[in-house]
Amino acid sequence: MARPSLLLADDEDLIRRRVGLMLGDSFSIEEASTAKTAREAALRGHDIILLDIMFPDGNGVDICREIKKANPHSTIVISSSMETLDAWNQAFEAGADGYLEKRELLNTDPRKICLMINSLVERNRLRKQTEEINKRQTQLLSVLTHDVRAPFQALLGTMELLRKSDIPQSLCENVDRMFQSAKMQLTFINSLLELLRLESRVAELRLFPTDLNLAVNQSIQTMNSLAVAKNISIRSELTHDLPKIYGDIGQVTRVVNNLLSNGIKFTERGGMIKVRTSESLREGIEGVEVVVEDNGVGVSDQERPKLFASFHRGREKGTDGEIGSGLGLSICKEIMELHRGSIELDSPALNGSLFRLWFPVVQSRVAKET
Repeated sequence: MARPSLLLADDEDLIRRRVGLMLGDSFSIEEASTAKTAREAALRGHDIILLDIMFPDGNGVDICREIKKANPHSTIVISSSMETLDAWNQAFEAGADGYLEKRELLNTDPRKICLMINSLVERNRLRKQTEEINKRQTQLLSVLTHDVRAPFQALLGTMELLRKSDIPQSLCENVDRMFQSAKMQLTFINSLLELLRLESRVAELRLFPTDLNLAVNQSIQTMNSLAVAKNISIRSELTHDLPKIYGDIGQVTRVVNNLLSNGIKFTERGGMIKVRTSESLREGIEGVEVVVEDNGVGVSDQERPKLFASFHRGREKGTDGEIGSGLGLSICKEIMELHRGSIELDSPALNGSLFRLWFPVVQSRVAKET
């Protein structure tokens, strides 16, 4: 196996000779003694670049910045005899992966230097691989969104026209059945695409200071017609003046929608769903909590471990024969993780369901950085 290539760029001959002797058994070394030759050699590509910070004809920090701009995944360690915090800061601001003072470089066991270098190279390789995978996933999602959803949308449009047209009564039932099946498949496709976007972090949250009660009220209004159709009442107990979270109100509403939808689906006619909000402290972190509780059929002990897994359907149908995609709770879990929050089932088996959503307040601002 060929040795990794290392560009050793330093204007001092003694430094290059000593470092060459230290690392020559582990790397294939090319030397550069000026900023100009360092730039030229960097263009040829190396697994690692060990770069001095000062040259008679240039600055290693500037060279590092140029190399990283051209190839963000190149691995650069800056070395310098300047033992100052400013030099260290400048190096990392320019994109350097590591910083070694010359004294440290020359007096450290070469095996430790090699281990550090190889770790940085592997880290950058994995980072590049991850970015390429995410890019392919984004492209795949784009294709699926257009080439899979579009035919179903066209099919639904055509069948909707048929349903409204003057067709024989004998065909109406078949057309309606086809329409409902296609509609259900499109719903599944949309849920699947949304889950893939969330898992691959392609979907970006729009984070703003958010009143959780506003999202809960929107969900109750949205789902109330489904509840009324089954004679199920939705009661809310919302704590006023809750501290705001940094949240995507659309995605938060989606989570509550899903929990209410499940509650309606698995609760018998005439049942009840309660929704509560309150402040909640967890491990010393200030937060707010949403509780969605129903008196429906509940979740068995066997279903609980897989409840938030993709495509898991604990019960095939709701109490009125409703069918779901098996993706709702896994989407909820992804959304809550993106908010640095949590979702959990907190109820005894077969005695209704109680789901808790928890959002951090003090630390929710961290989510804006991701």
